[in-house]
Amino acid sequence: MLFSGQTYKFRISNVGISTSINFRIQGHTLTLVEVEGSHTMQEVYDSLDVHVGQSVTVLVKLNSAVKGYFIVASSRFTKPILTTTALLRYAGSNTPPSLPLPIGPTYHVHWSMKQARTIRLSSSSFSLTTILFSQSNMCLVANYCQIHMWTG
Repeated sequence: MLFSGQTYKFRISNVGISTSINFRIQGHTLTLVEVEGSHTMQEVYDSLDVHVGQSVTVLVKLNSAVKGYFIVASSRFTKPILTTTALLRYAGSNTPPSLPLPIGPTYHVHWSMKQARTIRLSSSSFSLTTILFSQSNMCLVANYCQIHMWTG
């Protein structure tokens, strides 16, 4: 179960061989904390491009209304754009997510390059002692990415 007010860690890996993806969660922001196993300066994004062979870790705070939300992964720089969805549902909610799906960038190479330039490695060590993680976890496999989520 996912509880309002809690922060959850998502690890997103693009295990495809030719296509970048864009990952986003409806009504939530993603705080990037790790790229390829290296801790980063914490930047906040509405969506995040994950390129072939790349893994990123984000923190998502559940601070929206208690209901369901779409988790979306879509291909980048392809025609047609391929999209897959999953559901993020707050504990105690019976309200399904509402359309439309959150819009991601499509063919804008400049957008992706600009986003990549904002990612900076952290010069100090990152302490995980402030984040509590339980043993329960969920794994979701989408068309072009593998997402691991640890609950906290």
